[in-house]
Amino acid sequence: MKRVGLVLVALAAFLFVAGVLYAPHPRIRVKDAICVLQEHDDLPWNRATEKNHAYCQVNSKRRFTRRSGSFETLRDDAFGEDSPGNVDASYWDRLNTTFPCNKAVFSPENVVPHAEGGISLRLQHAENEKGASSGSIATKDDERFTYGRFETELKAAKGSGLITAFFLYRFDPWQEIDVEILGKDTTKILLNVFFNPGEQGDLYNYGLRGTPVLIDLGFDASLEFHTYAIEWEPDEIRWFVDGRLIHVRHDGGPTPVPHLPMRFHANLWPCCSEELAGPFDPAVLPVDAGLRSIKISSWEASLGSRIKNSVFDYFSPSEKAEDWRDDASWIAP
Repeated sequence: MKRVGLVLVALAAFLFVAGVLYAPHPRIRVKDAICVLQEHDDLPWNRATEKNHAYCQVNSKRRFTRRSGSFETLRDDAFGEDSPGNVDASYWDRLNTTFPCNKAVFSPENVVPHAEGGISLRLQHAENEKGASSGSIATKDDERFTYGRFETELKAAKGSGLITAFFLYRFDPWQEIDVEILGKDTTKILLNVFFNPGEQGDLYNYGLRGTPVLIDLGFDASLEFHTYAIEWEPDEIRWFVDGRLIHVRHDGGPTPVPHLPMRFHANLWPCCSEELAGPFDPAVLPVDAGLRSIKISSWEASLGSRIKNSVFDYFSPSEKAEDWRDDASWIAP
């Protein structure tokens, strides 16, 4: 009994100190923005479509949220500030790849100076297997991030079939957090998450649509540069436009929050899906998307969050399975 009493006294003292030290982050107001849920993958780890039909309506009722940690700048690139069109090759790759739905091939020569400062990701005719080439940059493969804030200043390309995007991405398993501006209607922004469970090397790469929503921007993103940002924390993803929080996604609704390291990308590409992006007409080429800057920040849990999690772990201990696959019945064929 004496030992139990000492434990309770120690715990009470711990909670008192925690209460004194705990200072919650200020509330962030979620600005009103028209949200339309798009058709999405109906996979076992996603909330089924019939259970998720009111996602935008329910999500729009949340007026405030809070950060659970702080962000510290790791990298702040103002492209071309010292030299027009300059991209630090020690940190950024100018990609030379493609993928099945991309109707162009990325080429380093399509990352060029922009007339209004920064760089252009240029889409133009080319003599290759797809008849077009475009620009894409990504952090080096060893520059991957788990949680953080990712901010870009960009000007979208206008034109049916075109997508201007910045995003975090990985494969094996496939996880992704997207910002995409569809050239067919540059007054809207597509926000998307792809989630597959597992750890590094697990071959869970299912899905074609992810879980996208379309948000009304209230302006034409192809006319001027605007600042867009993703904030990625363990339990929440937030999307900002010009400092306004326009959308929040919480863990489990409609997918778990991605939890594995990802590379950061920015690109312009013509999409094979007319349903998503509209028909692509090569006659409009060349076209440019402008990219003035990218700022990448790391995330660190707040003291209050760490204390809270420690207390919850103490009172609600849970024994994890040796391998999560042991209890994942949805993986069975």
